[in-house]
Amino acid sequence: MKRENTIKPLHRRSLLVVAGLAASALLGCGGGDQPNIVLIVADDMGYSDIGAFGSEIATPNLDSLVRDGRVLTRFYTSPACSPTRGMLMTGADSHQSGIAQLENNTSALINARNAPFGVDFSWDNVPAAYGGHLVANAVTMPQLLKDAGYHTYMAGKWHLAYEFRSTPTPRSYFRPSDYPNKKGFERSFALLDGVGAHFAPVPGQPPTQYDQATYTEDDVEFPAANLPADFYSSKTYTDKLIAYIESNRSDGKPFFAYAAYTAPHWPLQAPDADIAAQAGRYDEGYDVIRARRIARMKQLGVLPAAFVENAGLASVSAGGSGKKRWSELTPQERALQARAMEVYAAMVTNLDAHIGRLVSYLKQTGQYDNTLIFFMSDNGSDSSPAAGAAVTAATVLETMGKPGSTVAYGERWAEVSAAPFRLWKTFTGAEGSVSVPALVKLPGKDKARRPLTGITLVKDLLPTFLDFAHVNVPADSYNGQSIVPITGVSLRNALQSNAESPQMRLPGETIALEYLGQGYVHRRDGWKLSRTAVPGVPMTSYEQMPWRLFDIHSDRGETQDRASEFPDIVDELKAEWDRYVANNQVLLPAIPPAAKRTPSAL
Repeated sequence: MKRENTIKPLHRRSLLVVAGLAASALLGCGGGDQPNIVLIVADDMGYSDIGAFGSEIATPNLDSLVRDGRVLTRFYTSPACSPTRGMLMTGADSHQSGIAQLENNTSALINARNAPFGVDFSWDNVPAAYGGHLVANAVTMPQLLKDAGYHTYMAGKWHLAYEFRSTPTPRSYFRPSDYPNKKGFERSFALLDGVGAHFAPVPGQPPTQYDQATYTEDDVEFPAANLPADFYSSKTYTDKLIAYIESNRSDGKPFFAYAAYTAPHWPLQAPDADIAAQAGRYDEGYDVIRARRIARMKQLGVLPAAFVENAGLASVSAGGSGKKRWSELTPQERALQARAMEVYAAMVTNLDAHIGRLVSYLKQTGQYDNTLIFFMSDNGSDSSPAAGAAVTAATVLETMGKPGSTVAYGERWAEVSAAPFRLWKTFTGAEGSVSVPALVKLPGKDKARRPLTGITLVKDLLPTFLDFAHVNVPADSYNGQSIVPITGVSLRNALQSNAESPQMRLPGETIALEYLGQGYVHRRDGWKLSRTAVPGVPMTSYEQMPWRLFDIHSDRGETQDRASEFPDIVDELKAEWDRYVANNQVLLPAIPPAAKRTPSAL
């Protein structure tokens, strides 16, 4: 069904965006029809965790999508869950969307009075950029597509509906005016919290904090205790999404389906059969698995053959601040760590199987060819212990991964998941925090293309999807109301090209991002200015967190700091950082945040 472009002018990114739209109009898609759009987001999945990106974990369904599309090797997100989701839904920077950081970070800063947020920064006076919910003048992806004639559905993690207030008790609360259906979804089944158990609570078993999460269906709240007994996150979200799509299939309208899975985010839990299938696969340890992944990535073309990987944190015994290497672990510690990774891998294979169910449904109903499918993770791998829960080293081997288990897999496995990059989730300046696996299956009868190696951003997806839907990106206003500027660019022309790195961004554009005072500025010529914490190294000021300069074209592993060699480039990029901070209402905590770590050596 062809739809006229009724949303008025294109936004300010002028010539490049107009050129992209014109080129893609010539290419067309699905015979000029609006394609269906399926957006699949994994939670806390590292860069190398699927087969198409070098993993030993079996993900045949995701890998098969690449045969009708391509992988994106430099796709960047925020370093944490909700800021990425805010950018994804609005096409704007996380601060502009109202989701500058996780809600628990904001709560902690209020409690600590960690200025210079100011003496007026309180439960009832949180700046809009840090409000925990989408700002009122941010137009959303589902709303724009719904107005363009699409059915809009979601199932999974929302994490965009918090507010902070002092009554009745000073804390964060859910905000019904920002639930999914209020933001453009026609049907939704959503986890409101940032994390929840993957199984339903077991009757008679004391609930963990993850068994007490809050859900909505079509914006009607209910507790996790009311989930069906056979609930497993990846299965149930897929069931819901297929049911929603099927309910309106006969009317001929296109659909936008958002599959916001919570796997493989901790607590690591998976069905017994999936865990059993991984038995013994991780007994060789961190270093062996990581090296195999990197070698495979080079074979696949995800990494250039000469790529130099980051070696990871040196362990304490070697003079660093990192956790123990595999050779330093006791047999019991190795058994616990191997099992944690077995459960994580089981969650990934299970997730892939349910994505396969969704794809099979589309094929069986004749909708696959005219469907754009985009897969991504929301941020890099997560090293953190499950909050308020027993750490990995204290977990009983026999119960790991079962309902009620609260295990996480720790820093060294996060380093494997982030291969070949530096660090992991929340360490914004490091590639392992913000570089995620991403792939696309294009609409129409298509073919595999070589990896897309140019820089692409999560905020580019909104204009990209609108472009495929033949809808212009709104400029300064929408439906008579001023809106937050959409600063992503359409990737359609690039995705459909055969070039490895076609021009997608304006020639002089720099890319910047901030989270908890850490961040980076990235220039087209490959220079990246980075400031990030170091796990296990306490810092009391930002002077102790120096800016480092990397040539990402030749050293994406971030192994050589070039700041002392090129002070002029450092100064230029610092000036760009200052502009980004000023333009996006960035507020810096007085003291750099400390990384969450387990108290054990693991």
